[in-house]
Amino acid sequence: MSAEQPPADRVRVLTVCTANICRSPYAQVVLAAGLEWARPGAFTVESAGTQALVGYPVDEGSAALLDAKGLPHADFRARRLTPALLAEQDLVLVMAGSHRDWVVDEAPAVHRRTLTLRELAEAIADIGEREDWAWLLERAGADDVVSRWRALPGLVAQHRSRGRSRANRDVADPYRRGAKAFARMAEEVDPAVRTIVSWERRFPR
Repeated sequence: MSAEQPPADRVRVLTVCTANICRSPYAQVVLAAGLEWARPGAFTVESAGTQALVGYPVDEGSAALLDAKGLPHADFRARRLTPALLAEQDLVLVMAGSHRDWVVDEAPAVHRRTLTLRELAEAIADIGEREDWAWLLERAGADDVVSRWRALPGLVAQHRSRGRSRANRDVADPYRRGAKAFARMAEEVDPAVRTIVSWERRFPR
């Protein structure tokens, strides 16, 4: 959650939603914890919002879910998504297709490394059923964590099943919708994060 620049040898991942108080900070904290477990010290995971409530803490609905998992978030403050911030990222994981549209409009050079969170998880699983990920990465010259994650968006674009629609890959927005809506959000985010973390965990370095 620090404003300090992360080390250059870390993979930079950004989660994105609208206000940056519900979905994207929840995904940020859960994904950061999982990746730190899978590959300690290798990732910097942050978040931002296309219409951020700048300076706000995590919404109490997401905060309650993070508290239940024992994941800290007290230092978090919402911030606005900018083209400059996007340009620094190795991977941008948006919560909905509308956020990808914002990226395409405001930072078109980044759109190739922008996917919805659930889309990425589905593609990782789908490709893994048909291809050997280690072989794909070897062919791409991706033999360490940084090169692996920089190669990942391109490999997803090349090898995912063409027949799969991108529809219905959004994480539902729980803002001002009560505990059940936040629980649904977690039910959509958590399995996707587990798939992504498990993918990273399988590699030796």
